[in-house]
Amino acid sequence: MEGKIMSENPKVFISYSHEDALFEQTVLNFTNKLRSEGIDANIDLYEEVPAEGWPRWMDNQIRIADYVLVVCTKSYFEKCLPGNANGKGVSWEVNIVYQYIYDNYSETTKFIPVFFDATDEQYILTPLKPFTYYNVGTDEGYNKLYWRLRGVSSTQKPPLGKLRPLPEKERKTMFFSSPINLELWNKAKWKGMLYLMYPYQPPILGIMYTDYSAGVQIFKDWKTDYPAKTINDNLEITYIEPPFSKNNYVYSDKDRNYGKGYWVHIGPNINKSIERMDNIGIPLQEGFLATLCRYHWMDEMNGSHNRTLFKQMYENFKSFSLIPVTLKNHDLPITEDNLILGMEHKIEMNNIKFVEGINVGENDIYKVVLNPPSEI
Repeated sequence: MEGKIMSENPKVFISYSHEDALFEQTVLNFTNKLRSEGIDANIDLYEEVPAEGWPRWMDNQIRIADYVLVVCTKSYFEKCLPGNANGKGVSWEVNIVYQYIYDNYSETTKFIPVFFDATDEQYILTPLKPFTYYNVGTDEGYNKLYWRLRGVSSTQKPPLGKLRPLPEKERKTMFFSSPINLELWNKAKWKGMLYLMYPYQPPILGIMYTDYSAGVQIFKDWKTDYPAKTINDNLEITYIEPPFSKNNYVYSDKDRNYGKGYWVHIGPNINKSIERMDNIGIPLQEGFLATLCRYHWMDEMNGSHNRTLFKQMYENFKSFSLIPVTLKNHDLPITEDNLILGMEHKIEMNNIKFVEGINVGENDIYKVVLNPPSEI
C-alpha cells in the first residue's frame, strides 16, 4: 500500500445515537481503537460537562474535525425524523451536518457514514447516501476506513504514459465515372421509355423527357464525351424486371402499380470503369469508384408486350438505337402525331442488360432500385 500519509494525526469526531450501555461501549471501543492507532478521534463520552454547553461543543467538534464519522443505526435515523421529541443532541448534530453539506453544494469528503452491522446500511441519512460508507464491524471495513482517514489510497495511481499515436487513416483514391450530368437530368425530367420497332431493323429505344431541349443536350454531351466506339464502354442501360423478391415493397406500393412493371436504370458500365481505374494505376483495393445514376419505374399494364418485343428484337440484332423523345403537348396522350422523335440525335448501342429482380446481387450498382424510397 502506497500513498502520501498525513503529516499530522487526523482529527475525527464521531456522531452517534445513545441507545443502550452495550451500544455505547461498542462505540467507545471503536473510538479507543482509532486513538490507539494514531487517529485523534473524539466522542461525547470523553466529556463530562463541556464548559460551552453541549450544543456549542458539538458544533465546534464538527467544525474543527477533519472527518465526521456518522454511525448509522435505526435509532439515529428515527431521531432525525420530524416530530421526534427524543434525541435532541442527535438532531442538533444532524442539522449542522445538513447545513455543512448544503453550504458546500454536496461536494465534501468530511462526512463518512459508518455502521457496525450490515443491516444498518439502510439507515444511512439521505444526504450521506452519495458518499462512500464503511462497515467497521468487519476487519476489512475498519482497515479501509483507517487508511481513508490517513489519506492513503490502497491502489497507487500510476504515472501518465504517452498518448497513443493517431491511427493512420486508410487512404483511397476516388475515381469518378458517370454518364449522368445531374443538372441536365434534373432539368430534363425523365418521364418514361418509348419503343419503336420496325421489321428487319434494330429496335429504337426512346428516353422521354419533359424538357426536350435539356434531353437533346444530354445526347449531344454523350456524343461529344464518348465517341461512337466508346459509348458502350461508358453508358449502360439495365432493365430490372419481375419477378422481384416476394417481400419487396413494390408489391404493396400503389405508385409502383403493385409490382406490375419494371425499372430502367441508366448509369456507367461498371466493369469498364474498373478497367479504366486499373489502367491509370489505381487498383480497386486502393481506390473507390464514385458515380451517379438515374432510374425510372415503368408501369406495365396487362396485355402490354412492348418490353418483351424490344427484348426479342435486341437479342436478334444485338444492337439498338437510343434517341431523345418528348411530347408536343404533355396534356394529350401519347400518339404518333403528338410525338417528337430525336432521330437526328440517335446513338447506336449494343450494351443493355435484362436482370430479374430476384437475381440482383448485393454489389450490383442497380440494387438501389429495390430499396423503398425512404431508404434511398
